[in-house]
Amino acid sequence: MKDIIILVADGCQEKLIEGLLPRIPNSSNTKPFTYDIYKHPEHDSGCCNDSQEILRPFINQYRYAIVILDYEGCGHESNKSCQEVEQIIEGKLRSNGWEGRNVAIVVNPEIENWVWINSQHVEVAIGWNSDQSLYDWSRTSGFLAQGDTKPIRPKETFEKALKKSNTSKSSAIFKKISTKVSYKKCEDEAFKKLLYKLIEWFREENQAEEK
Repeated sequence: MKDIIILVADGCQEKLIEGLLPRIPNSSNTKPFTYDIYKHPEHDSGCCNDSQEILRPFINQYRYAIVILDYEGCGHESNKSCQEVEQIIEGKLRSNGWEGRNVAIVVNPEIENWVWINSQHVEVAIGWNSDQSLYDWSRTSGFLAQGDTKPIRPKETFEKALKKSNTSKSSAIFKKISTKVSYKKCEDEAFKKLLYKLIEWFREENQAEEK
């Protein structure tokens, strides 16, 4: 039995997770874990509406299930909060065989929020070639408010930065960033929820084995 099955909404999320997860055991002092990543064919709304159906066949093949999606595009932006969407997904998973071993991660507004970290590794990944740093450019261009660490519209600002760098958007960029940038600098609440859940699942097992 493998440790985790991860259902994501698109290729950018997939590549980001591919780059991130191998770093967790060393950086966050967890037991090494195995995982597989699947993309939902109906993207964010699919992850929101029927992740339990997609994941049901894997109940006895994986110990844990993670669902990751963007808040924008999930279909409930106008009537539910991110936390409410997460609770709905987790409730469906609990009722379909994943009780006590699932978590839903809804990124507000989109996965680009996770790559907005003030690091030279981000600039290298996107081919940034301006005299200004990426963050200084974001502030002087009005995309990033003074004192904030992430743009209000992270996806649109990221795409503008790529355009300024003459770099085509690619899911591979997300993996370049997630393999290099210190994730401990990420202040996004959804990201911290994912990290804390991984630490909880695999640190607790370590402690139980030591007793």
